[in-house]
Amino acid sequence: MEMNLKVSPSPHVRSRRSTSLVMLSVIIALLPSCVYGVLNFGTHALVILLVSVLSAVLSEFLYEVIMRKKVTIGDLSAVVTGLLVGMNMPPEIKWWIPVIGSAFAIIIVKQLFGGLGQNFMNPALAARCFLVLAFSAEMTLFTPGNGVLRQNLQLVNQTASVAETEADAVSSASEETEEKADAASGATAETEARKAEKADAASTATAETEARKAEKTDAASTATAETEAKKAEKTDASSGASASTEKTDKTKAADAESAATAETEARKAEKTDAASGATAETEAKKAEKTDAASGATAETEARKTDAASGATAETEADAVSSASEEEDGAAQQKVDAVSTATPLAYLKKGQTVDLKALFFGNTLGTIGETSALMILLGGIFLVILGVTDWIIPVTYLGSFAILVLITAAAKGYGNPGLFTLDELFAGGLMLGAWFMATDYVSSPMTRKGRILFGLFLGVMTWLYRIFGGYKEGVSNAIILANCLTPLIDRFTRPTALGIARKKEVSS
Repeated sequence: MEMNLKVSPSPHVRSRRSTSLVMLSVIIALLPSCVYGVLNFGTHALVILLVSVLSAVLSEFLYEVIMRKKVTIGDLSAVVTGLLVGMNMPPEIKWWIPVIGSAFAIIIVKQLFGGLGQNFMNPALAARCFLVLAFSAEMTLFTPGNGVLRQNLQLVNQTASVAETEADAVSSASEETEEKADAASGATAETEARKAEKADAASTATAETEARKAEKTDAASTATAETEAKKAEKTDASSGASASTEKTDKTKAADAESAATAETEARKAEKTDAASGATAETEAKKAEKTDAASGATAETEARKTDAASGATAETEADAVSSASEEEDGAAQQKVDAVSTATPLAYLKKGQTVDLKALFFGNTLGTIGETSALMILLGGIFLVILGVTDWIIPVTYLGSFAILVLITAAAKGYGNPGLFTLDELFAGGLMLGAWFMATDYVSSPMTRKGRILFGLFLGVMTWLYRIFGGYKEGVSNAIILANCLTPLIDRFTRPTALGIARKKEVSS
């Protein structure tokens, strides 16, 4: 009986494990963390997880239909990506933000690079970094939610330097509040004084204007009286001239001289009467002005006194109410800061939190990263099934723990071991190490490459968390390591059996 051999290109290794079966195993491993997240944060967390998965599947389906490609939503890779995106969301985030993140992960990071197996970085982590840059406030707001579990974030201890720094900050804030209150009261008093001065100046200017108007009126009336007198004199002169025409020239001359003398006397008498009347009227006006000035002065003083007393009382009341409002606002800000602080925020200051709460997961954080226990159970499940290799997670977590322990001891922390365990269980380190750094496509293929990959992740996460401005650093470290994967594979590639690697000849 003849045997027919089939000749086909590599790879020749076959396995019963399909892509959909591998993805289903990952989904099962992630379910405990998802269930715990819903119990911890409430029904809104469940909505975020469902919306993230549905948007990821729909994005892949629509893209492949529009681009006339084979629809591959049956391999469940889009479900895993959407589930990881939802697990990296804060519990009370708006529903449309994970929709954008899932669409970005599927279309931009996965499909535009060729689909499953061609993406150069983990799609879910790329989406998380994109959302942190686009929606920084929403992605960093962590609230307790309405879950059945109760969050516990009790501080275990803190270094002396941290306590002194916080005490100095509180005292400095109190002194600054008092200085602001004093400055506000001084500025208010000075403003009221300036207003009073302006009012006095305006009243004085008004009095002077009225006096000038009265003087102009008197001058006008005096001028009118003189004009009428001159007209009367002219009329009398005309009548006297007509009567003297009938007389002789001598008689005319004598009469004219006597008439002129009489007229001169009359004018002098009129001038004297006018001068005395003007003098009396002037004295009366002066008296009226004096009375008006004294009344205005008295009224101004009374207004100044009332305004000053009212301004002082109002300023004191404003200062008291402003100080009370500032104290209430500061207290409210402190409460808000405590209610939205995550364990990483305290660890960044050198403080340690309750290790039991971190391990079991009743703390603040994203939906799927709080329970280290559930993530460990899922990771061990994948290792037992052979879906995930243990080298990357163990190397990653081990190198990071050693570096943190040395740093905590060098900085003189009270309990370096407890601080190291807190760093291991806090944030997204466990989720990233067991479910994201082990991605088949974006991680190295060789054993040596995986060791180097894990060591690089441990060093970068240590630098980000201890010395960098970020509290987390896991996402950035994994994405940077994904970009170096081709280079790591190149230098750790094994030599084929029977073929010696060529040595470069130096010129």
